[in-house]
Amino acid sequence: MTMPGDETAGKTNPPSAGTASRRQAIGVMGTAVSAGVVGASMPAFGATGAVYHEPTPPPAQVPQGDLVDVLEYETQARLAVGAAKLAPVLGSDRTVTDRITLRPRMNIPTRDMDLTSTLFGDQHFAPVIVGPIADQKRFHPEGEVAMARGVSAAKAAMVVSSDSSVPLAAIAEAATTPLYLQVYAGSPKVKEVLAGAGAAKARAVFVTVNAGTSAGGTGSGAIDWAGVDAVVKGTSLPVIVKGISTPQEAKEAIAHGAKGVVVSNYRGGNAASLPGTLLLIAPVVQAVGGQVPVLADGSFRRGTDIVKALGFGAKGVLVGRPVMWGLAAYGADGAQGVVEMLQTETARYMAMCGRPTLASVDASLVRVHAPLPTARSKHV
Repeated sequence: MTMPGDETAGKTNPPSAGTASRRQAIGVMGTAVSAGVVGASMPAFGATGAVYHEPTPPPAQVPQGDLVDVLEYETQARLAVGAAKLAPVLGSDRTVTDRITLRPRMNIPTRDMDLTSTLFGDQHFAPVIVGPIADQKRFHPEGEVAMARGVSAAKAAMVVSSDSSVPLAAIAEAATTPLYLQVYAGSPKVKEVLAGAGAAKARAVFVTVNAGTSAGGTGSGAIDWAGVDAVVKGTSLPVIVKGISTPQEAKEAIAHGAKGVVVSNYRGGNAASLPGTLLLIAPVVQAVGGQVPVLADGSFRRGTDIVKALGFGAKGVLVGRPVMWGLAAYGADGAQGVVEMLQTETARYMAMCGRPTLASVDASLVRVHAPLPTARSKHV
């Protein structure tokens, strides 16, 4: 029996232009389903009888509570502000990080985990400090003010860039946890930053030096130590030198008055293509001999990364890009979520390694694996 409106039923000739039977349409849909096209749009016919699909809508952001790791914040940030705007805080090189593993250890009580430590005279809830990122209004309308609220809610300290997009006084008002300032060695803003430190109740100054290892792994010798001296002489606050990559640089930093050093792959530009700093930590720790705390930054994306840094001797890490993803995607709540996720993961993996306190974390829990060959050998 012919279906209503099916003038072509039973005919062998193809339908004329602009006509198509319901039976044909159903057949097309059945073919699509049988071919495994799950969730495809319902086909429709244009004037020529050609099949087309409704355009797929762009993916929408998901609730923050549905995210399971920090890397998913990057995806949500791309959806929120676009990849082009987010480009300055995207990317990392995890070649070194992923060649290091942790040794689990069972049957050790870890119920009373304690990640607290004292750095620069402040008590820290966990060894995660939010590092300096300039001009945060690029990623969220409230910029550093929202960041300060989120970081404080996560009980973490924050380093404010000398190129912040919000007045320091407003950031300080929003922060309830230790606030540190950042400035570049030799910058014309040094006096301005140091002058505002008192009003902001800043607890320390991080001075970034534009230097590091050369391609051959040796010190570049380009650190502006006179710039470091100017910061040390201009404040009574502890000065931490950020950008150290060799034992000799660390020793020189202490000689110039540093009260801490940050092992970092910062080179004055986008460091996304540079290897992580994990393997640089232990030689620096050995060189300073406990005189000052050693921190590290560079490509920390998971709690396992942080535990590895602690295993090599770091007293804490600075995290920048991931927290910006959180800010861009969800504002202050997003910044808080990223920091808390990293804190929780750090505690979880310390427990899995049988290390309930920071003091119990040492080099025996990390294992460095040889790099994989770049090409398969012809001889099996």
